[in-house]
Amino acid sequence: MGFCDDGDGGSWMGDDDSGVASGGHNVRVRPSLGGKIAAAFALGIAGQLAGAYSVRAAPKAAAAATATAHKPSPNLFTLPEGARKSLDDFVINRAKDVRGVMDAVDDNVNDPWDIEDVWLIIAWHFAIVKGRRKLYDYLKERDPENTVEWEKSFWNWLGGPMKVIGGLWIGMYLWDNGCRVGELLEMSAFLPATIMEQFDRGMYTLAGGIIAVMATDNYLPEILTNRLGVNDSSTKLVLTRLAVVTGALCTAISSALVFGLPPKSLLGFGGIGGLTFGLAAKDLVSNFIGGSMLAIMRPFSPGEKIYLMAVGGRFRGTNEPSVGGYLVKEIGWYQTTLIPKDTRPTTVPNGFFLGANVINISRQTARIIVANIRVRLDDAPAIPKMTEEITQYLTDHPGIINPPTRPIRVHCRDIKDDHLAIRVETHSNVVKKDPFLATQQELLLGMFEICKKHSTGPAWTVLQTIGEDNRPWLTEGESAK
Repeated sequence: MGFCDDGDGGSWMGDDDSGVASGGHNVRVRPSLGGKIAAAFALGIAGQLAGAYSVRAAPKAAAAATATAHKPSPNLFTLPEGARKSLDDFVINRAKDVRGVMDAVDDNVNDPWDIEDVWLIIAWHFAIVKGRRKLYDYLKERDPENTVEWEKSFWNWLGGPMKVIGGLWIGMYLWDNGCRVGELLEMSAFLPATIMEQFDRGMYTLAGGIIAVMATDNYLPEILTNRLGVNDSSTKLVLTRLAVVTGALCTAISSALVFGLPPKSLLGFGGIGGLTFGLAAKDLVSNFIGGSMLAIMRPFSPGEKIYLMAVGGRFRGTNEPSVGGYLVKEIGWYQTTLIPKDTRPTTVPNGFFLGANVINISRQTARIIVANIRVRLDDAPAIPKMTEEITQYLTDHPGIINPPTRPIRVHCRDIKDDHLAIRVETHSNVVKKDPFLATQQELLLGMFEICKKHSTGPAWTVLQTIGEDNRPWLTEGESAK
């Protein structure tokens, strides 16, 4: 299709060794005129397409470049390289210090107890029994303004954590010396290696968790009041118990893991053990649930007075004269302590309150006054005047709640054989018992004076005799028939 040339002019695309003829001569191919035109036309179309694409892509590329340029840096500020290195070195050094302290504590935790170390346990027991009280008395003598009683002092509470530590030391003393004897008798192979290695750590973890729970139970209500302004006793009780339960669960789980119990075994044991415990101790669980419901529902709170009826002779009821209203002293985890009128503490299991009707008299907003007045039959015409004046007297008294908030009812309710009965019903806004009794006495004496003014005498009880007619309106000699 092209023109052949045997000269040295070369091809238009340069030398190409592939164009070798069979006779050994080099063959150079030149494009024809039509090929040049077709190639030019193809390049023109490609240029047009490329130009259009470039026009469309250019704004997008520019926008992307602009967004990248204005993209905010995740670091609000960048420290100089020297300051960054100093800060990193400081953090690393402090972490090494903490690690060193932890290693030192771990070495002391795993330090075995020798037989002669029993003196430390004896000294600690003396500090629990005698030392705390002596130190409390000494500090109280040094500070006469300290009026905190022993039962409410820090030193009295400290006895619990000290007993936990004492029990920890006794257990570890017995364990270490028992293991020493077991090694001599070649009995250590019967115990898992994990427990042998982790026993001391697990015991310290358990003791530390118990002390933390005790501190939470004792000091969290005070922190809630002084720091967070929570003054409601029931709210503090609920929050404290939630914190205590959470701390106890975390202590149990972390101690089991430190002892080497696998998590799967821990979960399985917790499910089976919880079911078994719930079935075996349903009364105990019921009392715990009752205590939680008392804390949440708050039918009464410590310091309030309640009326409570006895069930099956389990404890004394309010209907006994020596009991009266119970003063709620403490709502515990298992039982509630109540103080009756005769000051003999009464403990009621919390499960009882799940189905009991309790009357909380401390939350009443008024006290009712009911009086029955006997009027002679001869004084019946004066009853309307009596009731009117008594109603006005009660309405004007500052200790009485007026309608429509509370009604004032003064009416003749019944006609008996020897008297007429006026019944008075009203409510007093004086709630505290001692002031209310004084107000009630004043009201009764005032109503007595009104009745005395309009009556001809007291309505004595009349003895009925067969054949006699004691109606006062009958004239002398008039027949009862």
